[in-house]
Amino acid sequence: MKTETIDTRRRLDVLIATHGSDGLQRVADMHLPIADGVHYIVTCQASRSVEIPAPLMRSDIEVYEIPTLGLSNNRNAGISLARAPYCLIADNDLIYKPEGLNAVINALDTHPDVDIATFRHEGEPVRYPAVETDFTKRMPRGYSATSFEIAFRRSSIGNIRFDPNFGIGAPLACCEDPLFILDCRRAGLRCRFFPITIVEHRELSTGFRPINDPATAMAEGAYIRLAYGLAGYARIPLFAWRAWRKGRMPLLWGMLHLTRGFFSRYVAIHKKSITNGLKK
Repeated sequence: MKTETIDTRRRLDVLIATHGSDGLQRVADMHLPIADGVHYIVTCQASRSVEIPAPLMRSDIEVYEIPTLGLSNNRNAGISLARAPYCLIADNDLIYKPEGLNAVINALDTHPDVDIATFRHEGEPVRYPAVETDFTKRMPRGYSATSFEIAFRRSSIGNIRFDPNFGIGAPLACCEDPLFILDCRRAGLRCRFFPITIVEHRELSTGFRPINDPATAMAEGAYIRLAYGLAGYARIPLFAWRAWRKGRMPLLWGMLHLTRGFFSRYVAIHKKSITNGLKK
């Protein structure tokens, strides 16, 4: 483990979640750019000690071994280790440039009323709002932010964290990103989308991949319940039909596992955890 003295000029912590020695090498292969005020916090989940690649042995990079499982737990560890006023969620397969990172800082500097800022990324046909958009009260139609497009004021989110029951390595294998945004919005945090491209992502995100395991379909169903309540069940056949039309999953199989997720115990667990968290 490597620790660093906190730089008082630090403005943005980029929170990179990864797993094992191969994951650390992927981070090294990102060739993280040096940018004024930007610091990188790499949280690596590993069952045994891992060797830190030479490119990560820099004063603006911290590497921590995290003895947990699941992507959401990994992201939460990064949030707990952050020290800069602004944070940006990141993965281990991204391409950053200084101007993209500086754009995140500038957006939050020039919009002191914004708690959660989301941006664009290059590499996938995502449906973004055409202009800068406030989504505190309502999400734009068809828009959902991917994790590595999300930045926030560390002081604003309080006890809000990614739900460890959602995401890779959890019982429900996706939807941790929109659920985090949903929790922030319901907590009254001010959220805004900026039509600025901050990063490049060459691989397909979860939202574009085939849904071929029950845990992923169940996560989608559970998120629909959390977002829309019991009345949201009418969205289950619509989601299944649209995913089937796109070739992402079989129709009846999808209906079954979406419904399982909609009525799963993890819905109640999340409601209880977020309520308790906001009371602290």
